[in-house]
Amino acid sequence: MPAKKAAKKVVRKTARKPAPAKRDAQDKGMVQRLKDQRTVYRKAQEIHGNPRLLKELAFYPAHDKRVETPAYKKAHDHLTKTLDLPCLVCGVKQSTLKDKAQNRYGARQMETHHHVIEWSLANAIDPDKFNKIILPHLKTRHPHNPLYAKEALTAEDVHDWVDHSEDNLWVLCDVHHRAPYMGIHEITYPIWCPMDLLLDDFESYVNDQIREQKNTGKNTAGKDVAKTKKKAR
Repeated sequence: MPAKKAAKKVVRKTARKPAPAKRDAQDKGMVQRLKDQRTVYRKAQEIHGNPRLLKELAFYPAHDKRVETPAYKKAHDHLTKTLDLPCLVCGVKQSTLKDKAQNRYGARQMETHHHVIEWSLANAIDPDKFNKIILPHLKTRHPHNPLYAKEALTAEDVHDWVDHSEDNLWVLCDVHHRAPYMGIHEITYPIWCPMDLLLDDFESYVNDQIREQKNTGKNTAGKDVAKTKKKAR
């Protein structure tokens, strides 16, 4: 007779619950961080972007090709290097360009912006109107400047003032001077002007949207809000 097969002993194993992940067991601050992130997210939903196309007709008088004059270079170097003045918007200086903590926008150089009268418009400025409108303010703000002690500035005085007067120059980093979406030459003044006064979370959201726009070419600001409104209808 054939031998009987030995019966296999069945051992039932009790399923064990997986041990909690080390991160879950130790990260006591996770809940608070999630709450903080939710707060920021909700705040972002209240912000809406308003992309728009600015139509502008800019007229410039005939002028020579822009050449940096020695007087302008002297004024520029005095403001950006000797005085080491900060960018009006982000606060970076010539001395802190290589400090990532101070140079939050990745600026490469310090520049000076002709803020009262643009250099390319110098040949279109009427000296009589300058003396009537601008000179009185300069006399009041800078009573010890011998140039402003004159009863009236000549056409040459005005032209030189536009080119290299420190009273016509603002110190800006290259980002807040010329960069898309950031520079004073690229966006309207009402949007540019308060950029150094924004709340941290608002500024962070705006910068994220600008990066998204640059990377994808699409504007995503306020999209979640728009979708929510459509669903609610």
